[in-house]
Amino acid sequence: MSATWTVDLFRPEDAAGVIALYRAIYGEDYHVPSVYDPDQLIAGQEQGDVYRAVARSASGEVIGHTAYTRSSPPNRGLYEACQLVVHHDWRGSNLASELTLFAIEQIPLKYQIRYTWGEAVTNHLFSQRIYTVSGHAETGLELDLLPGGAMAQAMRGENRGRISVVTIFRNYGPPQPQTIYLPAAYTRQLPFLYSGFDHGHRFVDSMALLATDRPTRGNLDIFTSVAVARLTFLQLGGDFAACLADYETQTATADIRIHQAFLPLTDPAIGEAVACLRSRGYFLGAVLPCWFGNDGLLMQKLNEEPNIAGTKLFTQRAREILSHVLADRNSVVK
Repeated sequence: MSATWTVDLFRPEDAAGVIALYRAIYGEDYHVPSVYDPDQLIAGQEQGDVYRAVARSASGEVIGHTAYTRSSPPNRGLYEACQLVVHHDWRGSNLASELTLFAIEQIPLKYQIRYTWGEAVTNHLFSQRIYTVSGHAETGLELDLLPGGAMAQAMRGENRGRISVVTIFRNYGPPQPQTIYLPAAYTRQLPFLYSGFDHGHRFVDSMALLATDRPTRGNLDIFTSVAVARLTFLQLGGDFAACLADYETQTATADIRIHQAFLPLTDPAIGEAVACLRSRGYFLGAVLPCWFGNDGLLMQKLNEEPNIAGTKLFTQRAREILSHVLADRNSVVK
């Protein structure tokens, strides 16, 4: 704890200060609109959708903020570590580290969160470093997920293009062993991605065919502000290829640069679904512990060449993950 600030869990009276902090850093352009609404900030906390931590200066001004939030995963018990913001006047201090470490240890304990995940940006090393040294496992890499403009504004730096992220996970409870089905294309890659998150899983080759008497169930989310489409497949059925084609038809009229597909790794027929995705240009992204309650697989497709030159990676493991991801992309991109 510094003599010039304190870190604490969010209180309703912090809402106005959190909004002022986001405006000071991002203007009105932050991609999560709820951070500008005091009622939504308070309601999210009360309803258990977002748990926040803040840093306050000696005068009581909110000078730092971070959160754990229910975001993309279908599993509402999996919270994302996100929304770290530090006022420009306190950049260069250890405030960001102190606030992040406080949140990592205190928020899951206070609110009984078992599983957390995050997307550690690769335009700098801070978030990768702090999460890997505090017990989080690196499980994949999402290429070019974020536009560089807002981040450049926040950092008062140059826009160096889209930003990739390292997926990180941490389990605060006992292991949850599962049977994981390995698509033929990933019999080596997936065990490697799991090697940092060993829960005693059993790996079995995916040999089953998609059941013709079972429909594919899923949903499509389009995030126009970041030009990303997320295709979440909750159940794999015989009409998987048709369902995938329908989702991509819906995204064709939007300015989408990144397609992401999420599939259950506990489905014995995932291998056939992965083969279908790869035939349409999708490639390896990440394993996603607890994503559906059970584990998931992320595959991704880019409309442009990824910004590898702007990608900084903290660990050798992350560099090996990038190598696997790019090798798979090269094998599917014609």
